[in-house]
Amino acid sequence: MLKGGGSENCGVQYTLPDNSIKAARDLQGVKRCILNAALRAQGFGCAPGVLGVGIGGDRMTSFMESKEQFFRKLDDKNPDPGLAELESEMRQKVCELGIGPMGFGGKSTVLGVKVGIRHRLPASYFVSVSYTCWAYRRRSMEIVNGQAHYA
Repeated sequence: MLKGGGSENCGVQYTLPDNSIKAARDLQGVKRCILNAALRAQGFGCAPGVLGVGIGGDRMTSFMESKEQFFRKLDDKNPDPGLAELESEMRQKVCELGIGPMGFGGKSTVLGVKVGIRHRLPASYFVSVSYTCWAYRRRSMEIVNGQAHYA
């Protein structure tokens, strides 16, 4: 997915365990990664934005998973109850950081956090966080009888 450079430059990938942020190979470690990524992005990437998180996979597919989350609608609910709870909790915690729009402070640091998972090898534990700005525009096209119809 091509995005603007500001939001693209905010993406980060972690390999757990990550001693620099005290993140172990567990759910708490994943949460630390998400919060750290938000702190690193503060003010960049046309905030408030949306965080897409990919857990598992290899280096490439973990990032792919994080970016694929941007195809979801902002107000959807993850069908996996555990991931839905994680998304809600992390959105609240990121907003509590007080970074706010464009890093000027406030409680609207992100509009959403979307999380997807992939299978992983026991030796690898990647957590990838991608960022997209508030102005991310989605459009769909359906071709019917050779004619394009946009929605």
